[in-house]
Amino acid sequence: MKMIYALAVLACSLGLSIPLAEADELRLTASEWRPYVDPNGQRGGFAMALVSRALERAGYDVSIDIGTWPQTLEDTISGKHDVFVTLWFSDERAESMVFSEPYIKNEIALVRRSDSGIRVSKREDLLGLKIGIVDDFAYSPANTDTTGINIVASGSVTESIAQLRDREIDLVLADRRVALFEINERALAKSFDVLPDPLVTRGLRIGVSKQREDADVIVAAFEAEIATMREDGSFNAILATFRVSD
Repeated sequence: MKMIYALAVLACSLGLSIPLAEADELRLTASEWRPYVDPNGQRGGFAMALVSRALERAGYDVSIDIGTWPQTLEDTISGKHDVFVTLWFSDERAESMVFSEPYIKNEIALVRRSDSGIRVSKREDLLGLKIGIVDDFAYSPANTDTTGINIVASGSVTESIAQLRDREIDLVLADRRVALFEINERALAKSFDVLPDPLVTRGLRIGVSKQREDADVIVAAFEAEIATMREDGSFNAILATFRVSD
């Protein structure tokens, strides 16, 4: 793959057309997480579009299989899939996958009903409130002091937003883009607010299964192409197509 990639780069730089060996196939996967990953959206959502395009530019053929969490993660660890497209780093996951550097940032923020008047500037402001959090996500409260805070686990941000709408909970903790997507899809923009200060900022990465001996090579090729896409404008062009920003 290193030789194929080097030949492709050389051919492009010299304006040549040369036959290359058949491209290696990468099986990409992720769980539905709109607008990042959308099985019904164009090109599978903007994160899937970014990652698949970068890997195609690096000389790989890609196939996409969007499934459910956490099965998609387990299938990547086992080697059934090669690349998980939307992951946050953890030491546990790094035991079985090679991670890229972040290719986009996630802001994890709180969502409230506009008429609630809730303000959050310190931990004590959360005491006594019911906060919806997606179960088994990396921003879950496993390593956070939640004493006095009522955590309400759900299966998705969609479910948490519905609970907030129905006044079953007071706040939702979610990625800002995901929250805005869910709110706008339900025409709730005038009813909900995403609080301006994120509680956490995470870097979104790809994770390549260590079942592949060339996992490090795949990650390096991906990072090189993402850097090139940022320079030539194609990275932001994809984001603009989906009406999101970096």
